[in-house]
Amino acid sequence: MVIDNKKVLIVEDEFSIALDIKTSLKKVGYDIVGIANCYNEAMMYAEEATPDIVIMDINISGEKNGIVTAKDIYDRYRIPIVFLTAYGDDHTFKKALKSRPFAFLLKPFNTRELSFTVEIALQKHLENNKQESTIPNDKISETIFVKDKSQLISVKVNKILWVEAMDNYTQIITKDKKILANMFLKEFYEKAPQDKFLRIHRSYMVALDKIEKIENRFVFINGHRIPISKAYKSQLLERLDIL
Repeated sequence: MVIDNKKVLIVEDEFSIALDIKTSLKKVGYDIVGIANCYNEAMMYAEEATPDIVIMDINISGEKNGIVTAKDIYDRYRIPIVFLTAYGDDHTFKKALKSRPFAFLLKPFNTRELSFTVEIALQKHLENNKQESTIPNDKISETIFVKDKSQLISVKVNKILWVEAMDNYTQIITKDKKILANMFLKEFYEKAPQDKFLRIHRSYMVALDKIEKIENRFVFINGHRIPISKAYKSQLLERLDIL
Protein backbone atom coordinates (compact mmCIF):
# COMPACT_ATOMS: atom_id res chain seq x y z
CA MET A 1 0.00 0.00 0.00
CA VAL A 2 1.07 3.58 -0.74
CA ILE A 3 0.87 6.00 2.20
CA ASP A 4 -0.78 9.43 1.95
CA ASN A 5 -1.69 9.10 -1.76
CA LYS A 6 1.61 10.37 -3.09
CA LYS A 7 1.30 12.47 -6.24
CA VAL A 8 3.11 11.39 -9.40
CA LEU A 9 3.89 13.30 -12.58
CA ILE A 10 4.56 11.14 -15.65
CA VAL A 11 6.79 12.61 -18.37
CA GLU A 12 6.59 10.29 -21.37
CA ASP A 13 5.95 11.14 -25.03
CA GLU A 14 4.67 7.66 -25.97
CA PHE A 15 1.09 7.96 -24.80
CA SER A 16 0.41 4.22 -24.64
CA ILE A 17 3.38 3.74 -22.30
CA ALA A 18 2.30 6.73 -20.21
CA LEU A 19 -1.19 5.21 -19.84
CA ASP A 20 0.30 1.88 -18.78
CA ILE A 21 2.37 3.65 -16.11
CA LYS A 22 -0.66 5.62 -14.96
CA THR A 23 -2.81 2.49 -14.69
CA SER A 24 -0.09 0.56 -12.86
CA LEU A 25 0.54 3.27 -10.28
CA LYS A 26 -3.14 3.97 -9.66
CA LYS A 27 -3.62 0.28 -8.86
CA VAL A 28 -1.20 0.57 -5.95
CA GLY A 29 -2.61 3.83 -4.62
CA TYR A 30 -0.75 6.70 -6.26
CA ASP A 31 -2.45 9.86 -7.54
CA ILE A 32 -1.41 10.83 -11.07
CA VAL A 33 -1.37 14.62 -11.37
CA GLY A 34 -0.59 14.75 -15.07
CA ILE A 35 1.07 13.31 -18.16
CA ALA A 36 3.57 15.58 -19.93
CA ASN A 37 5.28 14.84 -23.23
CA CYS A 38 7.85 17.66 -23.41
CA TYR A 39 9.98 20.03 -21.34
CA ASN A 40 7.48 22.92 -21.15
CA GLU A 41 4.58 20.72 -20.08
CA ALA A 42 6.73 18.97 -17.49
CA MET A 43 7.88 22.28 -15.96
CA MET A 44 4.30 23.56 -15.88
CA TYR A 45 3.02 20.47 -14.06
CA ALA A 46 5.98 20.53 -11.66
CA GLU A 47 5.09 24.06 -10.55
CA GLU A 48 1.30 23.91 -10.60
CA ALA A 49 0.53 20.31 -9.57
CA THR A 50 3.33 19.96 -6.97
CA PRO A 51 4.00 16.24 -7.48
CA ASP A 52 5.87 14.24 -4.86
CA ILE A 53 7.84 12.40 -7.54
CA VAL A 54 8.38 12.47 -11.31
CA ILE A 55 8.61 9.44 -13.60
CA MET A 56 10.78 10.73 -16.46
CA ASP A 57 11.50 9.11 -19.81
CA ILE A 58 15.05 10.05 -20.83
CA ASN A 59 14.21 10.40 -24.53
CA ILE A 60 11.22 12.73 -24.60
CA SER A 61 10.50 14.77 -27.72
CA GLY A 62 11.56 18.40 -28.17
CA GLU A 63 14.79 20.35 -27.94
CA LYS A 64 15.31 19.47 -24.27
CA ASN A 65 15.48 15.78 -23.42
CA GLY A 66 14.51 14.07 -20.18
CA ILE A 67 17.95 14.53 -18.64
CA VAL A 68 17.81 18.32 -19.01
CA THR A 69 14.18 18.39 -17.87
CA ALA A 70 14.94 16.31 -14.79
CA LYS A 71 17.86 18.54 -13.81
CA ASP A 72 15.76 21.70 -14.10
CA ILE A 73 12.88 20.21 -12.12
CA TYR A 74 15.13 19.03 -9.32
CA ASP A 75 17.19 22.23 -9.17
CA ARG A 76 14.08 24.40 -9.06
CA TYR A 77 11.61 22.33 -7.04
CA ARG A 78 13.65 19.58 -5.34
CA ILE A 79 11.25 16.91 -6.62
CA PRO A 80 12.83 13.43 -6.85
CA ILE A 81 13.16 11.87 -10.31
CA VAL A 82 12.91 8.26 -11.49
CA PHE A 83 14.33 7.75 -14.98
CA LEU A 84 12.79 5.41 -17.54
CA THR A 85 14.90 4.29 -20.45
CA ALA A 86 15.02 1.58 -23.08
CA TYR A 87 18.78 2.05 -23.30
CA GLY A 88 21.06 0.58 -20.67
CA ASP A 89 24.37 1.75 -22.14
CA ASP A 90 27.06 3.37 -20.00
CA HIS A 91 27.06 6.64 -21.96
CA THR A 92 23.35 7.31 -21.35
CA PHE A 93 23.68 6.26 -17.72
CA LYS A 94 26.61 8.61 -17.03
CA LYS A 95 24.85 11.56 -18.69
CA ALA A 96 21.70 10.92 -16.69
CA LEU A 97 23.59 10.71 -13.40
CA LYS A 98 24.50 14.40 -13.68
CA SER A 99 20.84 15.34 -13.12
CA ARG A 100 20.86 13.57 -9.73
CA PRO A 101 18.10 10.98 -10.31
CA PHE A 102 16.84 8.92 -7.37
CA ALA A 103 16.40 5.72 -9.38
CA PHE A 104 16.55 4.13 -12.84
CA LEU A 105 14.12 1.70 -14.41
CA LEU A 106 14.77 -0.09 -17.71
CA LYS A 107 11.93 -0.74 -20.13
CA PRO A 108 10.05 -3.03 -20.28
CA PHE A 109 9.02 -3.34 -16.63
CA ASN A 110 6.04 -4.65 -14.68
CA THR A 111 3.82 -3.02 -12.05
CA ARG A 112 5.74 -4.55 -9.16
CA GLU A 113 9.10 -3.28 -10.41
CA LEU A 114 7.68 0.18 -11.05
CA SER A 115 6.02 0.39 -7.63
CA PHE A 116 9.13 -0.75 -5.76
CA THR A 117 11.35 1.68 -7.66
CA VAL A 118 9.08 4.62 -6.88
CA GLU A 119 8.87 3.68 -3.20
CA ILE A 120 12.66 3.43 -2.95
CA ALA A 121 13.10 6.83 -4.60
CA LEU A 122 10.57 8.46 -2.25
CA GLN A 123 12.27 6.93 0.78
CA LYS A 124 15.68 8.11 -0.42
CA HIS A 125 14.29 11.64 -0.89
CA LEU A 126 12.81 11.62 2.62
CA GLU A 127 16.11 10.49 4.14
CA ASN A 128 17.99 13.21 2.24
CA ASN A 129 15.62 15.86 3.60
CA LYS A 130 16.13 14.58 7.14
CA GLN A 131 19.90 14.70 6.77
CA GLU A 132 19.77 18.28 5.46
CA SER A 133 17.64 19.37 8.41
CA THR A 134 19.90 17.83 11.06
CA ILE A 135 23.30 19.37 10.27
CA PRO A 136 25.31 19.59 13.55
CA ASN A 137 25.54 23.13 14.93
CA ASP A 138 29.33 23.02 15.10
CA LYS A 139 29.44 22.80 11.30
CA ILE A 140 27.37 25.93 10.77
CA SER A 141 29.06 29.27 10.46
CA GLU A 142 27.42 31.90 12.66
CA THR A 143 28.51 34.70 10.33
CA ILE A 144 28.59 34.81 6.56
CA PHE A 145 30.25 37.44 4.39
CA VAL A 146 28.32 38.81 1.44
CA LYS A 147 29.94 40.52 -1.52
CA ASP A 148 28.32 43.89 -2.23
CA LYS A 149 30.11 45.63 -5.10
CA SER A 150 33.73 46.06 -3.96
CA GLN A 151 33.20 45.23 -0.30
CA LEU A 152 32.44 42.23 1.91
CA ILE A 153 29.69 42.75 4.49
CA SER A 154 29.26 40.44 7.47
CA VAL A 155 25.79 39.12 8.23
CA LYS A 156 24.81 37.15 11.31
CA VAL A 157 22.97 34.06 10.12
CA ASN A 158 20.54 34.13 13.05
CA LYS A 159 19.57 37.72 12.18
CA ILE A 160 18.37 36.95 8.64
CA LEU A 161 14.59 37.05 8.27
CA TRP A 162 14.26 36.24 4.59
CA VAL A 163 16.08 36.54 1.29
CA GLU A 164 14.54 37.57 -2.02
CA ALA A 165 15.57 37.61 -5.67
CA MET A 166 16.05 41.00 -7.30
CA ASP A 167 16.80 40.37 -10.99
CA ASN A 168 20.51 39.42 -11.04
CA TYR A 169 20.94 40.26 -7.36
CA THR A 170 19.75 38.88 -4.05
CA GLN A 171 18.45 41.03 -1.19
CA ILE A 172 19.05 39.85 2.37
CA ILE A 173 16.56 41.16 4.90
CA THR A 174 17.30 41.46 8.62
CA LYS A 175 15.46 43.48 11.27
CA ASP A 176 18.09 46.19 11.03
CA LYS A 177 19.11 46.37 7.38
CA LYS A 178 18.81 45.23 3.79
CA ILE A 179 21.89 44.00 1.94
CA LEU A 180 22.07 43.64 -1.82
CA ALA A 181 24.33 40.71 -2.72
CA ASN A 182 25.85 40.26 -6.15
CA MET A 183 24.59 36.70 -6.72
CA PHE A 184 21.48 34.78 -7.73
CA LEU A 185 19.07 33.48 -5.09
CA LYS A 186 19.88 29.89 -6.06
CA GLU A 187 23.58 30.50 -5.35
CA PHE A 188 22.84 32.01 -1.94
CA TYR A 189 20.47 29.19 -1.00
CA GLU A 190 23.04 26.52 -1.84
CA LYS A 191 25.58 28.19 0.45
CA ALA A 192 23.20 28.93 3.32
CA PRO A 193 22.77 26.52 6.30
CA GLN A 194 20.19 24.05 5.01
CA ASP A 195 18.69 23.37 8.44
CA LYS A 196 17.86 27.04 9.00
CA PHE A 197 16.47 28.18 5.65
CA LEU A 198 14.01 26.93 3.07
CA ARG A 199 13.12 28.19 -0.36
CA ILE A 200 9.34 28.67 -0.50
CA HIS A 201 9.03 30.47 -3.84
CA ARG A 202 11.18 30.98 -6.91
CA SER A 203 11.89 34.49 -5.56
CA TYR A 204 12.02 33.89 -1.79
CA MET A 205 13.77 31.83 0.85
CA VAL A 206 12.94 32.26 4.53
CA ALA A 207 14.45 31.59 7.95
CA LEU A 208 12.26 28.82 9.34
CA ASP A 209 12.53 29.98 12.95
CA LYS A 210 11.37 33.50 12.00
CA ILE A 211 7.99 32.42 10.59
CA GLU A 212 5.20 33.89 12.73
CA LYS A 213 2.24 32.29 10.97
CA ILE A 214 1.09 30.67 7.73
CA GLU A 215 -2.17 31.78 6.19
CA ASN A 216 -3.47 30.50 2.86
CA ARG A 217 -0.52 30.84 0.46
CA PHE A 218 1.57 33.22 2.54
CA VAL A 219 3.98 33.11 5.46
CA PHE A 220 4.31 36.10 7.77
CA ILE A 221 7.67 37.24 9.11
CA ASN A 222 8.11 40.41 11.14
CA GLY A 223 4.70 41.58 9.93
CA HIS A 224 5.54 41.08 6.23
CA ARG A 225 3.57 38.77 3.95
CA ILE A 226 5.70 36.46 1.76
CA PRO A 227 4.15 34.20 -0.92
CA ILE A 228 4.46 30.40 -0.90
CA SER A 229 4.60 28.66 -4.27
CA LYS A 230 2.53 25.48 -4.63
CA ALA A 231 5.72 23.70 -5.67
CA TYR A 232 7.34 24.36 -2.29
CA LYS A 233 4.42 24.19 0.15
CA SER A 234 4.70 20.47 0.88
CA GLN A 235 8.43 20.86 1.65
CA LEU A 236 7.63 23.72 4.03
CA LEU A 237 5.03 21.69 5.93
CA GLU A 238 7.45 18.76 6.21
CA ARG A 239 10.07 21.00 7.84
CA LEU A 240 7.75 22.51 10.46
CA ASP A 241 6.70 20.95 13.76
CA ILE A 242 2.93 20.86 13.40
CA LEU A 243 0.76 19.67 16.28
